[in-house]
Amino acid sequence: MKKIVLILFALVILFGCNQSKDETIKIGAILPLTGDAAAWGIPPRNGALLAVEQINAKGGINGKKLELIVEDGGCDPKMGVNAINKLLSADKPIAVVGAVCSAVTLAIAPIVEKNKTVLISPASTHPSITDAGDYIFRVIPSDELRAKIFAEYITSLGYKTAVVLAINNEAGKGAELNFTKYFEQQGGKVIGVENYMPDANTVKTQLTIIKELKPDIILALSQVTDAVMVLKETKELNINIPLFFQSEALDDPSVIQNAGNAANGATYITFAKNDNEIAKSFEKAYKIRFNEEPNVFAPEAYDAVMLIADMLNKSEEINSEKLHSDLYNVSEYMGASGILTFDSNGDVIKPLNIKRIDDLIPSVIK
Repeated sequence: MKKIVLILFALVILFGCNQSKDETIKIGAILPLTGDAAAWGIPPRNGALLAVEQINAKGGINGKKLELIVEDGGCDPKMGVNAINKLLSADKPIAVVGAVCSAVTLAIAPIVEKNKTVLISPASTHPSITDAGDYIFRVIPSDELRAKIFAEYITSLGYKTAVVLAINNEAGKGAELNFTKYFEQQGGKVIGVENYMPDANTVKTQLTIIKELKPDIILALSQVTDAVMVLKETKELNINIPLFFQSEALDDPSVIQNAGNAANGATYITFAKNDNEIAKSFEKAYKIRFNEEPNVFAPEAYDAVMLIADMLNKSEEINSEKLHSDLYNVSEYMGASGILTFDSNGDVIKPLNIKRIDDLIPSVIK
């Protein structure tokens, strides 16, 4: 009798564990958690985690808990492909948040498309993502829109020539091509392009060449850590050419903290932040949870998870196919990162701001 009781007890525990496991709804994330690109990946991981915790605290999705499973995709396509294959085969998430680097998003897009799994990028801006697949969405505007607005603004100031200083990856190449197209449509001329590798620890050679070319402006396309490098080395070389960053990197507080006075005078384009109650509530909760400001892409990842949860809570079906259909109907969704509307390609329609840093304070100028 004692043996039978023990067997029954073990079966109850086993059944209970399996039931509990089945009762979770899994959301995956492919983000850079190591290396230089971690500065882009840690904030969205935290934003996604905060969203999951808040959703679960309110009862989850129709009584089921959300589970966030994060894989390190780095900023490397091969690493990203390995991460998504592992995630899809082992965990079968209903949706995936990621990737950050455009090259990784473009590499994993065909895989999630084949598996009919929703992918929402909080950060990838390459124009090619527009046509990457029916299940591919992003909550950050495409570089196409950003380049057009920035080129129009720069030419409106009377600048005629530019040299592009771009990180040598998919995001950098895409942004460079789009800026060149729109700048020259406005009557400007790109007189040179200088590239540097993602792991570069100096751009002094490139900056020296740019200084000799004497352009009206330098158009920089950089990530967080190299934005600091570009700012500091421009000042060290006494280059007094106006710096324009076609990148939201300068929105990260660490850039101004680490670049110091070298950041003054830099102008950059970024997505417009909402000053709504959701944004304020998110910022407050993020500071309490992680003891720091919500840096770049944290609100975007938070919105991606919240949006997924909102769609699932309103649906009678809990599957990625239905979720993907519902996302195309999202219009003027109030999020922490702004008001979100998806177009027919899964691209977000969102306003952009142009900011300038003076006295180490970034301010909206347009």
